[in-house]
Amino acid sequence: MTGLSIASRIYSSRQLQTWFWILLLLNILFIVWSRSYLSPLNTKEIVQFEIAKKVPVAEGILRDWTTPDDTKFQKAVTGIYFDYLFIVLYTTALAIACIYFSQLTGHQILKRAGRFFQFLIILAGICDIIENIAMLNSLNGRLNAWNVAWAYNMAVTKFSIIIVTLLFLMICLIFFSLRKIVR
Repeated sequence: MTGLSIASRIYSSRQLQTWFWILLLLNILFIVWSRSYLSPLNTKEIVQFEIAKKVPVAEGILRDWTTPDDTKFQKAVTGIYFDYLFIVLYTTALAIACIYFSQLTGHQILKRAGRFFQFLIILAGICDIIENIAMLNSLNGRLNAWNVAWAYNMAVTKFSIIIVTLLFLMICLIFFSLRKIVR
């Protein structure tokens, strides 16, 4: 059992499949619910704040969010707190998907890569946590170059890891499909 991933040690392929579908559903439900709850603030506006990169850009976003009733501003703060739950959901879902999809391929190299990506996606979650802390600092009156830069750098790192992980999952699905066709 040495070298096996945590998830594959604990769960069979059938259990991984079940957890994958449960977590996928929970992620979809969370996204739909949070979009509705956080209205009038939308995901695009939050991502713009994450990747503001420069203080004047972040200040401009905060000015747009600051209205007489501060609805968008308050929703942004609430949204960041909700994001901590989403971090747990998406990192767990993607980690399980990496193990499950890589096992489906039957290729040893992809199975090993799945174990690597399982841990890499946890790094994305850590980046997301740091990003959230920096954004909350900015929203709580400490808008400075340090917090804006940390939010930007962590967001870019997180999104890069997620994109590469999703590409890996697509490659696994292609290999799995080809394996089914050849049989």
